[in-house]
Amino acid sequence: MSEYSQSFGTQWQRYRRTQLDSFTGTTYSRDRLERCLGASINSLRGKRVLEVGSGAGRFTEWLTQSGAILTAMDASAAVYANAANCRRLGPYVLMQADVNRAPLRPKSFDAVLCLGVIQHTPSPERTIADLAALVAGGGALVLDHYAAWSFGHRIRDLATLGTPLRAILRRVARHRPELAMRATRALTAICDPVRRRTSHFPALDRIAGRLFPTACYYTSYPNLSPALIYEWNELDTHDQLTDWFKHRRSTAEIRQALETAGLVVERCTYAGNGVEARAHRRTE
Repeated sequence: MSEYSQSFGTQWQRYRRTQLDSFTGTTYSRDRLERCLGASINSLRGKRVLEVGSGAGRFTEWLTQSGAILTAMDASAAVYANAANCRRLGPYVLMQADVNRAPLRPKSFDAVLCLGVIQHTPSPERTIADLAALVAGGGALVLDHYAAWSFGHRIRDLATLGTPLRAILRRVARHRPELAMRATRALTAICDPVRRRTSHFPALDRIAGRLFPTACYYTSYPNLSPALIYEWNELDTHDQLTDWFKHRRSTAEIRQALETAGLVVERCTYAGNGVEARAHRRTE
């Protein structure tokens, strides 16, 4: 297991079902997947699909039912949560492997999907190149990435309590991931009662977020119960404060990386969690 991915393994085993549509009774994960694909998941039927960074299976559970010939891969122990969630849904290959050293044949997939992952790898540009190398002629690479911040946004971020907390917790998570998990759960328990109230007042909540640096989705996911939103807040607080790498890129930088990797960009825009992009390899 790559050291930078260890905390994610702990995270997805603790929050094994939190983001699954089958658990929440929503289609949040399917909607995000289809928006990035630019098509229904049914368009993947019969295609060789690779899901990179499959985590606990929020997208895997839909991909296994799409009719795709699916291979799911994650660098962390999240593969155990993924198997527990999805193995009953349909046949697929599940492997634990690092995207930058994947034991896969080049140009062997009709679609390569990588959502919520690339910003957490050592070099996004190398990761995009390694993903692109797996795309067959006529196939597509679908990805997203955190968006670049303006200078002002970076300065404001330095003035939040989250910045020094992450500096500490990311190191704790690298060596004692369970301790980091307990710390972020305790932090959520302290901060969430405040953020739940301020979330209904955007200007006030921006100030509260600097002093109470936890995830807060009470106005973002109206179809979830308060209990489920709290669990999601716990999950993403851990995600935001313990990830070893947190890169940010502009649409221009993502487009350049895709083109340098030999792909033709179809879509590269600010959406979702930052930048969403889709590109294909010309038919050979």
